[in-house]
Amino acid sequence: MSETAQTLIKAALRVIGAYAPGETPTTDELADGLECLKLMLRHWSDNNMRIYYTKQDTKVLTGASSYTIGSGGDINTVRPASIRGAYVKDSAGIDSILNIIDEAKYRRFQLKTLSGTPEYLWYSPEYPKGKIYIYTLSTGTLYLDSLKPLTEPALITSTVEFPPGYDEAIKFNLAVRLAPEYGKEPSLIVLALAKSNLNDLEKRNFAEQINATNLELIKLTTRYNIEQG
Repeated sequence: MSETAQTLIKAALRVIGAYAPGETPTTDELADGLECLKLMLRHWSDNNMRIYYTKQDTKVLTGASSYTIGSGGDINTVRPASIRGAYVKDSAGIDSILNIIDEAKYRRFQLKTLSGTPEYLWYSPEYPKGKIYIYTLSTGTLYLDSLKPLTEPALITSTVEFPPGYDEAIKFNLAVRLAPEYGKEPSLIVLALAKSNLNDLEKRNFAEQINATNLELIKLTTRYNIEQG
């Protein structure tokens, strides 16, 4: 799907009756619509199931305890919304799968300068650059699978490119967001379409993200005990 931001904004305004057939939204109205569209896409990016693809980045490790990730960082790429999985390939070509952990577990490591076979990765989503912490410290090449935030249109004339299905979800959800600014009440049909289209995207993206997950990154650390529950 490829549309300009202006096309999507006009479609959203039209379904809430913000302007009559034959009329054209003003420059200020389109600018307000663009701002609302950007805010909506940022909000969607906070929900992994609204992001439609996983991207792999690589980084030659130097033995440092942390690496910045983002535009101009040690890993020069779009700052991730979240990390899906990672592994380190050593000079012998052997892969070490990294367990993705949270800050609390990383803090419990008493000797963070310990070198050896890498086992864990913690992603701190700082801004504008995130930080990747690896334990134990090592060299080799890091392969990092992450979800990137949705791309925002810079201008009203910018082309917005998403997979099929996103156009309707954007149109109706943007309409719901813009309605209060125009003193409009979205119809029940518009509300239903906004919800159903977004649900469809989330279901599809969830399925695709599960399928894209490398099974080698899934490691069972405990077994279910029927007596303990």
